[in-house]
Amino acid sequence: MVSVPDFHDVGVELSGIELVLGSLNPASEASNHVEEMRELGRVCARKAAHKASGELIGDLVYSQLGAPLWTGGAVDTHVSISRTGQYAIGAAALKRVGVDIEFTDRDVSRLVNSFTPVEQELSKIVNPIALLCAKEAAGKSAGVGLAGSIIRWSVIAYSADSNSLLVRDIQTDDYWRVWISLVEVRDRSLQCAVAQGADPVREELFTIYESAHVEMRPIGSKVWQEGAISVRARGLSGVVITAWNPGQDRPGVVKNKQANELLLTLLMEYCDDIWEADGFSSDRTYREPGFMAWGMSPEIGLQIAREFGQFAIFYFEDSGNRVMYSV
Repeated sequence: MVSVPDFHDVGVELSGIELVLGSLNPASEASNHVEEMRELGRVCARKAAHKASGELIGDLVYSQLGAPLWTGGAVDTHVSISRTGQYAIGAAALKRVGVDIEFTDRDVSRLVNSFTPVEQELSKIVNPIALLCAKEAAGKSAGVGLAGSIIRWSVIAYSADSNSLLVRDIQTDDYWRVWISLVEVRDRSLQCAVAQGADPVREELFTIYESAHVEMRPIGSKVWQEGAISVRARGLSGVVITAWNPGQDRPGVVKNKQANELLLTLLMEYCDDIWEADGFSSDRTYREPGFMAWGMSPEIGLQIAREFGQFAIFYFEDSGNRVMYSV
């Protein structure tokens, strides 16, 4: 007897990506046949593909490598499938996508031993299972899967604001943005990872911003202090923003100073409590001047950043926690 699947709200909204999560009766988990689970994955993928394409036509086939392909529709649609236990998820989008799910309590200690130094550090703030799912999702988005090697896929950065990871294929030097989230279904917790190809230039900027250090001081003071320490001492939140070197444009020092002067004038229309705030590289070979607008919301900060062609801003919570918001 074929089990009737249940479908669940994934609770994840990603622009241009449709996700459908299904499960079979948990009471029959031990007796679920492999083919039943494969069919559940196909059903989830079909539902996701119809949503993504806006069409009722099309069907699922498989490549020679075993990757799911959507065919027969007028809209070029890409699909991905993942299964664990009695659960399956299908992802669909109008460009290549990869998805992976896994139980959060799975023992992955053996696999963690293969993590790079960067991944070891990231695993202190992100569940190691999320890093492994991100690698799997990136491999699926690339159309090759892990191919038996998790070390080919290197997690190199984490964004707290978008709860996403940046993954690099060390063989091809391609990059993927992978969104990670927890999905609670019944009494089980699933780790979900969804990957799509990333713009290398934009992701390089992303990595630079994420690794930057920030120091602050009141305007006119000669004493700099680490940004998080200043924020915790005042117990105030705020936005760090600059007009220096907007985007990929690299104007001269004179133009950059003029842009920062205009920025300060505009910030003072919104905020009467402004400090200097400089961002600099970890090796201190590069420093970029900007400002801390105390009490400013990230929404206003992003609006101003767009006017000056910036890539991102930093928002400091009153606890000192720093979050990067991409424009």
